[in-house]
This record gives sequence, structure tokens and C-alpha cells, in this order.
Amino acid sequence: MDAVFTPNLDKLRNIVQSFGANSFTATQVATEYEGSTASSEVTKTFEELLTHHAIVLGIQSVPGHHLVWRSN
Repeated sequence: MDAVFTPNLDKLRNIVQSFGANSFTATQVATEYEGSTASSEVTKTFEELLTHHAIVLGIQSVPGHHLVWRSN
């Protein structure tokens, strides 16, 4: 049975807010969240998390760059 990853949304929100006006990627967020370089599998998970929780996190994808994010 696979373990289900339940993210700490407060921690995730703090990380995305730390980028301020700068754009960021799921890889950067995953690396900050994990405290070490994120694997491609972990990065994919975080891309899905960012997409799913974008409104709550106050972020949006950069037009024309669906894998790049920024604060609203």
C-alpha cells in the first residue's frame, strides 16, 4: 500500500510567499519543503500540489510558462 502525502499547507504557503515578487518552480518549492534537492517524482507531486492549491496559496502560473509560478 502506498503512503499518502498530506502537505502542511501553512509550510507550503510560507515557502511560496518567501519568493515575494519573484517567479518560482515546483522544483524550488519542493527543495525548500524537503530541505534537500528534490527528485523528479517529488517535483511532480509538488507541481500537482501547487496546481490544486493555487487559490489557497495565492499563486498563479506565469502565462505561457505553465511550470513557472508567481504570487497573485
